[in-house]
Amino acid sequence: MQSGNNINNAGVEFFFSGDIDVAESKFREAIKANTKDSSAYNNLAFLLQQKGKLEEAETAARKSVKINDASSSAWLNLGNILVQKGNGEEGVKCITQAIEKDCNNVFAWESLATISMMQQDYFSAEQCWQTVVALRPHEAKNWIQLGLVKAGLKKQDDAIDCLHKAIEADSSNAFAWSQLGIMEFMHNNIGIAEKALMNALAFSPDDENTRYHLALVYLSQNNIDKAKKEFDRILLINPNNVKVLTERGVLELGTGNPDKAKPFFKTVLAIEPACKKASDYLEVIASM
Repeated sequence: MQSGNNINNAGVEFFFSGDIDVAESKFREAIKANTKDSSAYNNLAFLLQQKGKLEEAETAARKSVKINDASSSAWLNLGNILVQKGNGEEGVKCITQAIEKDCNNVFAWESLATISMMQQDYFSAEQCWQTVVALRPHEAKNWIQLGLVKAGLKKQDDAIDCLHKAIEADSSNAFAWSQLGIMEFMHNNIGIAEKALMNALAFSPDDENTRYHLALVYLSQNNIDKAKKEFDRILLINPNNVKVLTERGVLELGTGNPDKAKPFFKTVLAIEPACKKASDYLEVIASM
């Protein structure tokens, strides 16, 4: 007969292999074999949270913490569950407990940082992400998050430095290249912005936001033809992109082609009949 610990470990293996229901049954079996198994309760709580069974997840997480008050992982799971249930105040306290139990629990710092960002407390988020990158400096995603927080605090140079560090950690990270391009564009570093956005598109060619900003870069260079081509590529990816359809219409209108502009505004109204901007432009064209 398997011990509760072996059954729990088997549940973990099933969970990571994607056999969630089998994993759940194993965790429950492990608890039945040993009702004081904090790890099995903790694993069950995490699994139930993934399934959206938050009430059951909270019950299991509280049992795990009660059995093993020193478990940083158990406190973190309970905190995340409470936050997801809308009990943010107690949830943050639990996540803080997780950090007090283990100050190197990077997942707890990430959770606290994410909550701070949701609350638009960028100062606290900055401190948390700085701790995360200190613990895991080779993960691009952490540098990106710190960069976004720095940008929110208007520390643009620091934000750009963080994005460069993200790219050093993962030179194929399209999002890091894209954000770098956008920030450099905001700094009016047009050439650097163009190269960064092009690098982003090399790894993620269907990213509409990156192509949109590349089109803006071309417009800032007064390269209307290239801007039109980028907008048209976006419309091939997403024909219902109202913002881009409107921009295309405006470009045609601004370059003296009202007949070419009209179909773009009509398409906008077919998608959003109440769009006043498109209606106004069509009235301008009609009055010509």
